[in-house]
Amino acid sequence: MMKNLLKTAVVGAALVASSLAMAQPAMASSFSWNVSDGLISYDDASNKFCVRAYDSEGARQVTVTLTRVSGGGSITITDKNNYYGHPGGACRYLNNYYTENTSLRATARSYWGERGTWVGRGTRSFTS
Repeated sequence: MMKNLLKTAVVGAALVASSLAMAQPAMASSFSWNVSDGLISYDDASNKFCVRAYDSEGARQVTVTLTRVSGGGSITITDKNNYYGHPGGACRYLNNYYTENTSLRATARSYWGERGTWVGRGTRSFTS
């Protein structure tokens, strides 16, 4: 009887711990996200978020909308590469828009001139 009670307690504690871990927003960390027509990156140390359309094979655009998970409020960042060799990207320091440790959702879409259409690239969540 005592063994079963102990097993039940251990399994219950493990379930509670795993559900709490899964419910937490992503911790602040740097990431890089290839969205086929460009690259999206976030550097936690500088709080810098960048969007870059690739510089080859014709016109490309990458657009990302950053939305605060609670309380709303969003900004949109777009990088356009309208010809070969257009270097650079579009970067924003997030501390100009959001406070530290804000949970954000990045929703991306991209365009390639040869394809002629916009494609949704999904959403990533992170904490600034």
